[in-house]
Amino acid sequence: MNSKNTFRTTTDLINFLGIGRPTFYRRAKKFGIETNKHLYSDEEIKLLSQRSTVKKDFKSNKKEEINSNDSVSIVTEQLRNSNRTIEQQAKQLDIKDKQISELHNLLDQQQKLTLDLQSRLDNKNQELLDLKETPKKGFWHRLFG
Repeated sequence: MNSKNTFRTTTDLINFLGIGRPTFYRRAKKFGIETNKHLYSDEEIKLLSQRSTVKKDFKSNKKEEINSNDSVSIVTEQLRNSNRTIEQQAKQLDIKDKQISELHNLLDQQQKLTLDLQSRLDNKNQELLDLKETPKKGFWHRLFG
């Protein structure tokens, strides 16, 4: 009995309900309904389309209460939404953990390459210094040696 209604955009839903955008967001917040989805149950549509009735008797100015079955279904729907959000966030955390692990591996490789390059550069510099330090032989020494 709890069918789902699909809307392409939030504007389509607002036009269907015949209410203004601020009213839609205020009611959605009041009943804990997500506003960034495209699939809404009949219960959610009913809650969003409800108008708050103000009684003419100012002494008994109380809001209309939702019966217990409606509140149970609302809480159940909110729980489902929360569980979906938790699952999505857990998936995102797994992806981020993999990315961080990959980054650590890349940094480790970069450090090893940098260390190897530095040691090669030091060896070449030492060879250059050794070559500069050997005394030059003069012209006559080279000839008669």
